[in-house]
Amino acid sequence: MKELIKESINDLKKSDGFVYVTADGNKIDLHEAAAKGIPVTPVNPKDEVIKKLDAAGLHLLDSKFVNDLNELISLISGSGSSKGKTGKRRTFTDSEKTKIVEEWKKVEAAGKKTKAAFAREIGVGYQTFINWLRG
Repeated sequence: MKELIKESINDLKKSDGFVYVTADGNKIDLHEAAAKGIPVTPVNPKDEVIKKLDAAGLHLLDSKFVNDLNELISLISGSGSSKGKTGKRRTFTDSEKTKIVEEWKKVEAAGKKTKAAFAREIGVGYQTFINWLRG
C-alpha cells in the first residue's frame, strides 16, 4: 500500500496534464508516438491514479470514507478528534493563566516552540493565548 501511494504521488507530480497511452496500455511520449506513427489515447493521470487507489480499497472519492480515514489518522497521530466531546469550553483560573504564561517564558527563552504550537499543546486558542500574554 505504501508503495502504491508513493507511486501515485510520483505519477501526479511528474505529469504535465495528460499522459499518452498506446493501444496495448503502455505509456509513451507524444513526440515519440508521432515520429513512429503509433496511435495514442490521451489519459488524465489523475483518473488513472484514482482507479488504482480504488482497486486497492482506497475510495478517495467517497467523502464518508475520506472523513473516516482522516479521523483515523488524527486519532493515531494523537491530534484527537472533536467528536464525542461535549463542546464545553475550558475556563482557566487567573493562577493557571499565570503559570501558563510563566511556562511560555521558559519555552520562549529556550527557543523551542512557536506561540501557536505552545497554544495548541496546552489546548488554548492562539488569540486567547496572545491575550493572556498581553495582560
